[in-house]
Formats: sequence, C-alpha cells, structure tokens
Amino acid sequence: MKPQTLFYLIDEAHVDTDLLHDIEDNLSALFQSFCRDHFSFDEALDYPALRLIPVTTPAALVDALFETQSPHRRLTPDAAACCLFLCDDSLQGTPLFDVHVEGMPIADWLQTFFPAIPKVLITHPGHAKLTLPTRRWSQKSFAVLCAAERYRERLLHLFTSFWLPHFWDALRRYVRRHAGISWHTPGHNHGHAFRHSPFLHGFYNAFSPMLFRADLSVSVTSLGDLSEPDSHSPLTMAQRMASEIFGSAQSSFVTNGTSTSNKAMLMTLLRPGETVLLDRNCHKSVHHAVVMAGAVPRYLPAQYNATLGIWAPIPLKTLQAELAHVATLPEAQRPKLLVITTCTYEGVLYPVWSIAQACEAAGILFYADEAWAPYLGFHPYYTHTLPNGTVARYNAVNERCGAHVAVQSTHKALAAFSQASMIHVSSRFRQLLENNRNRKFAWLRKRFHLNGHGSYEKFTHDLHEVLRYWHSTSPHYPILATLDFAGVQMRLEGLQLLEDRLRWVSDFRRKVAALTGLPESACFAGLHAITGNAPAWLAEGYLHDPLKLNLVFRTPEACERCKKLLRAAHLQWEKASPVTLLFLVTAGTREEHFEILYRCLRKVKDEIGMPEGIRHDEALLTEAINVQPAVLPRDAALCDGELLPLEACEGRIASQLIVPYPPGIPVLIPGLKITKPMIQLIRTILQQEGAEAIHGLFIRGKQVMIEVLNRDEEDRVCRLTSD
Repeated sequence: MKPQTLFYLIDEAHVDTDLLHDIEDNLSALFQSFCRDHFSFDEALDYPALRLIPVTTPAALVDALFETQSPHRRLTPDAAACCLFLCDDSLQGTPLFDVHVEGMPIADWLQTFFPAIPKVLITHPGHAKLTLPTRRWSQKSFAVLCAAERYRERLLHLFTSFWLPHFWDALRRYVRRHAGISWHTPGHNHGHAFRHSPFLHGFYNAFSPMLFRADLSVSVTSLGDLSEPDSHSPLTMAQRMASEIFGSAQSSFVTNGTSTSNKAMLMTLLRPGETVLLDRNCHKSVHHAVVMAGAVPRYLPAQYNATLGIWAPIPLKTLQAELAHVATLPEAQRPKLLVITTCTYEGVLYPVWSIAQACEAAGILFYADEAWAPYLGFHPYYTHTLPNGTVARYNAVNERCGAHVAVQSTHKALAAFSQASMIHVSSRFRQLLENNRNRKFAWLRKRFHLNGHGSYEKFTHDLHEVLRYWHSTSPHYPILATLDFAGVQMRLEGLQLLEDRLRWVSDFRRKVAALTGLPESACFAGLHAITGNAPAWLAEGYLHDPLKLNLVFRTPEACERCKKLLRAAHLQWEKASPVTLLFLVTAGTREEHFEILYRCLRKVKDEIGMPEGIRHDEALLTEAINVQPAVLPRDAALCDGELLPLEACEGRIASQLIVPYPPGIPVLIPGLKITKPMIQLIRTILQQEGAEAIHGLFIRGKQVMIEVLNRDEEDRVCRLTSD
C-alpha cells in the first residue's frame, strides 16, 4: 500500500533530519488512527501511512510536484499521493505570503493548482503573525508538530476538520450503537421484511445488511434532515464540509439527481415572465425548469456535427456577442441569467472565466450545468494559462473567476450512488448580492433583500424553501452518505485517482492508434473533430476532457459490429451516435478495464477511424433546432392539447418535450412551432435508434403521435413571436 504524502515547505533553519522523521512518524500514526476510527465499519483495516516530503524553496516545490517536460501539469508520483501541505510562516526571512511561485503569490499558486488540498500554516515563536488567506488554510505552531503525542487531540481535531465524513460517521455510529427495534419508517424495518420472507430473503442476501440498517427515517432526528438544513446536525456539517472541499459559499445535497437541482435553482432565481439565455442543447431538466418557472427562454444557436452525430459547444464569440447585446437592453428586458452545459456530454469544456466576465459586464448571472464533470477542481490538469500569464481553472465554481452557480451530478463520475447530486453557490454570487455599489445587479439585491439590502441569508432561505418543494421528505440515507464520502475521497486521494486515469487514457489512446496505424485524433473525437476548427477554439480556452473517450468508426455498420462485440464481452458504453461510442472514465474505472476494451477493439481495428462519405443533412438539423418559442413554454405545457400523428404536426405548437435519451437534448419543447425539419429529425432517430430512444412519444400500434395545442388554445395563449 503506497503512503499518502504531505509536503512541508520548510525554512532551512528548521531542517533537522531526526526531528522531521519524528514528525513524519507521529503524524502518520495519528492519520492511521483517525482513518480506523472514522472510515472502518467492522473490519480492522489497514490504512496508508503519511510520508513527509520536505522542500526548502518555491522552485524545489514546483520540481517536487510537477514533471518537468509534461503538458497540462502532469504530477510526479509523490504529488499524486499528496493530501496535505505544511508551510512555514517564513522562508529565508520573507513572510510566507510574500513569497512568489512562478510569478504568483504562493497562496494563490497553491489555491490555483491544488485548491482542494488542505494547507496548514506552521507558526514559529518570534515571527510576525500572518492572516490566513482563505478558509482552506489552518494554522498550528511548530511546537505542536514536534510534540504530536502531547497535542494528539489538537492534531486529531485538525484532521477532523479536513477529512471527516460527518454524516457517514454519525450514521455508522447510530447503526452500530443505537439502532434497536424500529417503530418508524421505512416499512422494511432494518431489512426484516426481506430477511424473514421465504421469497425475499435472497434479495436481502444480495445486498449488505448495512444497506438495510442504514436506510432510516427522519424520525432519527440526531442525523439531520434535508428539510431543516440550518439545524446543527451531522448532515448540515457534511454539507458545510462539501462547501469547503468544492470551494463554494454554500453546497447543498440533493438525492433526486441534478434534474432536481436544476429545477430547484432555476425556480429560485427566475420569476414568471423573465428571460433566460439558454444553451439550446441543455439537459431536458433545464427546459422543465423554465416551464415551471414561467420564464421566457431565448435559445442560443446550437451547433451540430453532422458527420459524427455530436452536439458541439457554442462558440465564445457567439456568447460574447449575445451578452454584449444584452448589456444594451433596458433592465426590464434584460435576461436574468445564462445557462451553459460544461462540459458537454462528449467532454468539451467551456472557458468559464471568459463567460463569467462577459456575464458580469452584462449584469446577468452565469449558471453552469456541470453534471458531467464534478471532478474538475481536483487536479491541476484542468487549468489554462491566459495570454497575460495568469492561470484560470475549468471547474465552474472556483475562487478566482467562474460561474455564480453550478450543479453537479456527483453520481456520474465520483464514488456516489445514482441520484446523488450537489448544488454549489459561489462566493462571487454572494459578493454580487451584498455589494450595493454594483448597479448592474440591483435586480438581484431587490429579489433577495432584507431591510432594503441584498441579503445572502434571504437567498439561502428562499433556496431551501424551493428545495422543500422538490426534496423527498424521506431521503435515502445511503445516498446522502455517498455524497458525504465523495468529496472527502477526492480531497484525500483525488489527485491520485485523476492522475492515474489521465495516464491510463493517454496510454490507451496510443495503443489504439498503434493498432490501427492512424493518429490518435483519427481514432477518437476530440476538440478538433467535434468543433471542426481547433486553433480558434483552443485559443479561446476550450478544452476536451480526456476522461470522455469518443471512439470513432468509419461507418454506422462498423459501429454496430463493435456494439455486438462489446455486449458479448459484457461491456456497456455510455452513449452512441451512428458512428461514435462514448466511454466514461470515472473514479471507479480500473486499469484492467482498458485492457478488456482494447481486446475487443482488436477485432474491429480496420473499421476504427473518421467516417468516410457519411453526411447527414446538416442544414436540416440546424433548421430543426435553431427555433425560438412562439408561445410561453409554461402556457403551452399546461394546455389540454390534442394528439396528432407526427406527420400532421407541421405548423402546430408543441405542448410537450420530445427528447432523444441519451443525451437528453430535446427536439421539441413546449411553445415551439413544429417545422418539417423537426419532424424529419424525429423520424430519423426513430429509424436509427427505435422508439425506446425517444422520451415523450405517444405510440399506438405503429402510429407515432405528438401532443400539440388545440386550435382554441392557440387563439388563447400568449404568443412570444408572430407566425
């Protein structure tokens, strides 16, 4: 078992080899004791030791952390195992926070490249007292490190503040020590309904008994309640811990998926009749939220890669032009927020820093649906150096420049159960809300005000109230426990998890390229293949996430043959287009998984490559999706409507969503006037993927039907555009 590492940026005056060895041994013993106390359930498991790596200069720190000739800040093996930084309060007579690394103040440098890793300022007698730069810093005196056994409780408290999964720890203790005879919900009663049934005991045996024992009720008030998030409880403390780990002003757990997170947040931020700028290719839950909020969507033009059957991101210039136009509108007509999906389903990351700046200049909020990439804040790979030399991060909510709100599907890529999701509200959102001098966001302060001033507490109150509309009053406690654990795991070992997977992907791509005799870019669809103009997109800061593997085939028939091989090998991909297969690399992906996939691909090696002679009707697709609503979506969705055969719907107003799934991007949305290209697109998907690939169809026999407004309703509803 490899040890976890802690880096100690130590002044040379304090480098005493024997003393450092004692510090290493004592901290290691405490760390293992902490893990055994809080992570184990029944087994006396061994946990990794801590290894102390002392460095004495900023340059030595950089060399110890990063491989010298690697692109995208690849980590050294020691850095990948890092879980803690210790920093002396001065180096060579200079106060620590005046020290620069690669031209940046050291606190900013560490925050940029290792935001989630805890940092401890080590103070020394006689040195000036320093102010900690952020809440992600703690401090301890050098004397405490040197006498770890004497100050055991202080150090264990420090470890608790970094790594304790509060909710899981309380749940585990309750189940082990306090859970007795249950006279409350759920009805299976610690699993007895399954265990003692002659028919269901096999179901009980198929799961760990702990899963049933931990499936509790809000009647166990000591653990906390999602409906009472302000209470002092383990659940509240777990959400506060997540907020610190993910770098937000506030983080909320959601057990109904990011679909619910989107609905709750947009209903909190929007009011009926207000306009929202919307990525046309956003998830259906965002469109649902717009309907429920009674908002007016303005869809940003979507781009479709007709060769690959993949939706492309919105160009930055298009976004900036739209936001510049928005800035010229009277306040009453100005949209309240912009919704962007980053990364896209196929892995394209937006330059969130540029979008955030343009949004603030226009006086609107930037809302990021980050469902597919909850891990971006845990590795320096996901950074970008700007022309002025500053470094920006791709994770949407960060402490430098990013989105004001982000939602994440924790379950999609981290160690969490299905439906586990988080909402993150940024510190920048709080600043905008409470800064009375920023006139462009006066509307935000008016919306969430207390005694005439913008109040973050009022916003939080409103968000929690809307969440009560959506939360189940009987949440699944094991889901909450995995949300608690997901962030703690990424803080403890996220660097290693991501570094391993980035390397495995790189090796796998090289092997497949060598197998086919083609360049990697011809085997896998990256930024260039998806957008078709890599230099411009790269210059603007777009990046393709390597952990989204888009394997490309020359023909649809070749793609189908590969699917059959994968099914025979019991391998399941995430999503397919006619000529691509998308494989997600997640926290649970193992190195051996790549070998099994590679063996399947050997059998179709001659069929891997960019499609040849395949072209969908790109003009048709563009026309089908780039349409603005004719009717307020809420009005259309709440109409009685009528069902018509698909071919008879041209010119009518849709009152429902028609959604190919995955990826969950609608073709029809309530309020859209149905066009012939839309009908053709639905028919094409039906022919290629079958009716089960489209959510919302009404089918009787072979008749495919769509719900539209009836003629009387068309005359009554509020029209947004003329026919």
